[in-house]
Formats: sequence, C-alpha cells, structure tokens
Amino acid sequence: MAQPIKNMRYYLKDEVVCHNKKNDIWVIIHTNVFDLTEMLKDRMDHWNRNLDYLVAHAGKDLTHFFHENGEPRTEISPNTGKPRVLFPPILEVAISEFSKTKGAMWSQDPFYHIGRVTTRPRVIRIINTLTGRTQIMTVCNEDSIYDIQQKYKQRYNHHAGSYEWRKFSNGGKTCSILDLNGTLDENGLIDEEDSTVELPPPSIWLYYTDDITIA
Repeated sequence: MAQPIKNMRYYLKDEVVCHNKKNDIWVIIHTNVFDLTEMLKDRMDHWNRNLDYLVAHAGKDLTHFFHENGEPRTEISPNTGKPRVLFPPILEVAISEFSKTKGAMWSQDPFYHIGRVTTRPRVIRIINTLTGRTQIMTVCNEDSIYDIQQKYKQRYNHHAGSYEWRKFSNGGKTCSILDLNGTLDENGLIDEEDSTVELPPPSIWLYYTDDITIA
C-alpha cells in the first residue's frame, strides 16, 4: 500500500497532557501547540525559578496568559506601578542560536510551534479482519487516514501498513479502499450526529495483504 508523507499537525488535548516533564514539555496557547523541550534542554546550565514555573505548567493550556497573537498579557504591579507579564517564563529564551528565532518570544516562535489542537475529537472503530479484534480510537477530525494509520501502528499494531484500509457503504454492499490522503469526512466516514438513536462510530476495516515489507 502506498504511504503518502504527511506531518501530523493536529493533536488531542489528551496527547498534549502527556508531555508534562522537564525533558518533554508541550503547552497550548490559543489552540496552538508548542514543544519547548529544546529550549529547556538548552537552558539546563542556566536554570532559574522561571523555568521551574514553566515546568509546573507543562502539558497545560496557557491561553489565559496570552493574547491571540502570542503576546503575553500584562498587569500593573501594585508595588512599582509598572506593567509586568502575567506569565514570567515568557521572558526566558534559548541560549544557542540554533534553538530560537532571533527577536521572537517562544510563544510566537515557529521553531517551537508544532501544530494545533483539534477542533473536534472523533471516535472511530478499527476492525482487524485477520485477528477479529476491534479497537476504539479517538482521533483528530483533521487527521488523514494515513495519520490515523500511523497512530494505530504506534499504539496497537506495528504492521498496520501491511493491511488495506477499507470501508463499507451502501448498506454494507460496497467495500472500497480508503484514500490515505483524505480525512474521515473526505472518505465518507461521517458521524450520524442528527440521528434519533445512538449509532456506533464509523468503522474502518483492515484486510491483511500478506506483505510485511510495508509495515
């Protein structure tokens, strides 16, 4: 099966939350996802309390500290009467030139920006016809089938690429191979949100091709 190359640019909030350590830190600002791991790695020999405060917010949504353009929100200090940022770690920068964009705060730096939070999580069923197993997955609405395939491969089955990914339509009478470049909606795998009864999530059927070279 051909494997188109596409970077995964959308994330579930649950995925961001997992990156909550000093050596693996992501944050969210107005649905934008930032990976600050390299910046902190670069600052290990120049550590301070601001960075401790940043690590305490690892994996969290920092939107309330920032304007939509990434500029930090400020308040007037009751002690000095001068403006101060609400989130002091925004003042921290990487030391090495390769780890930053000159003149940009990390909240506006494309070097650290890795994607966006999905606008809508989707629940799907992936049915392996070889093993008979059904896996329920939550994915991003913007994910292509290839993105979903890679996530399934990483979490559940390292040979996911050795299967044809198909769907049934027309009341189960028609079986067709999914377009790996298309999203769930683009492949006709839509949620029946207006249904008066609860229906199962859209299903993807895996058919083994007996070719582990593409796993």
